Amino acid sequence: MTAGSAAQVLLAWAEPERMHTALAAAVFSAADLDRVRNRGYAESAGERESGVSSVSAPVWGTAGTVIAAVSISGPIDRLTNHPAGEHADAVVDAARQLSDVLRRTEH
Repeated sequence: MTAGSAAQVLLAWAEPERMHTALAAAVFSAADLDRVRNRGYAESAGERESGVSSVSAPVWGTAGTVIAAVSISGPIDRLTNHPAGEHADAVVDAARQLSDVLRRTEH
């Protein structure tokens, strides 16, 4: 939980104590998590693994909390240093669809 787009997504909506504890060792900052909350997704390039980039979006549970992250990752050569430009919409849409399914199955 200290590097990568999925970690950013999961921590951006985590309870404050957990977020602050993880930030002490993270390669990203509280300001980065604020940007994730504002955009609704995170991206990283070489953050978790050299040569790998990723995009992640939150999956919301019925209690209004983030319970998972949908992610894509691949070589920077294919996804680029800014993979969100081409892939964020699809990842956010997939996460939204999963969130919708969860809401429907809980009622």
